[in-house]
Amino acid sequence: MPLQKKGNISFLTFSIFEGLPLKAAVSCRSGGVSRPPFTSLNMGLHVGDSEEDVLENRKRYCRALGISADTLVNCRQVHGTHVDEVGEADLGRGALSLSSAIPDTDGLLTSSPMVPLTMNYADCTPLFFYDPFHKAAALSHGGWRGTAGNIAGKTIALMEERFHSRREDILAAIGPAIGFDAFEVGPEVIDAMAPLFEKSEGASLFRRKENGKYLLDLPGANHVLLKKAGIAEEHIEDCGISTWERNDLFYSYRKEKGRTGRHMAVLMMEK
Repeated sequence: MPLQKKGNISFLTFSIFEGLPLKAAVSCRSGGVSRPPFTSLNMGLHVGDSEEDVLENRKRYCRALGISADTLVNCRQVHGTHVDEVGEADLGRGALSLSSAIPDTDGLLTSSPMVPLTMNYADCTPLFFYDPFHKAAALSHGGWRGTAGNIAGKTIALMEERFHSRREDILAAIGPAIGFDAFEVGPEVIDAMAPLFEKSEGASLFRRKENGKYLLDLPGANHVLLKKAGIAEEHIEDCGISTWERNDLFYSYRKEKGRTGRHMAVLMMEK
């Protein structure tokens, strides 16, 4: 779980993808031009920040990763479970404007090299997938609704269907997300989640509070769902970073009461 820095731009990478023909990273929040409350490397065009500033931030981040900001493939995320396959024809969708983004989508997958998949986050769980044998990649957005809809399992199933990926071959990484101790939810959220898990699994993922609400381990829930979908434990890397605890590094929607920026995950296979 190395933190990298190129110039003023910091980003998180994953040991599990090291040495593979892949760029997989999550941007940190420093080194950009956005002003408060989006300080400073905000990647989201949809949060009320200056479009000019966001595009400059994207250029800086992509330059640090060694890819072109004009080629990013971005979508309008809706906390759902729709996963879309993209390729070279989709290069640049959502890169420079929200209007050109792929609509109503929370997961992207591709078998094409040099197609940078992207998602934006600020507490929800970044989920990376890579099949080194069939050369396929996917990136998903695991908020609580997407997690309750098992977007992790649906992404893996689609990789299997479209690219003949074998579950035992897929490598997965979990990016920074809100930590267990900080994510308070109502009982309706637990009711939506509970059918996915055995009683013993739920006991480790949901913690009832005295006020009748619950704490939810969102990245932990996705970790369990990856394993239930057939990904080997040794093929999963969880960065273990809480966006709430480390909102100096990453954006936290909850901690910053909804008025904040977004970090961006990028996943691109190289030729």
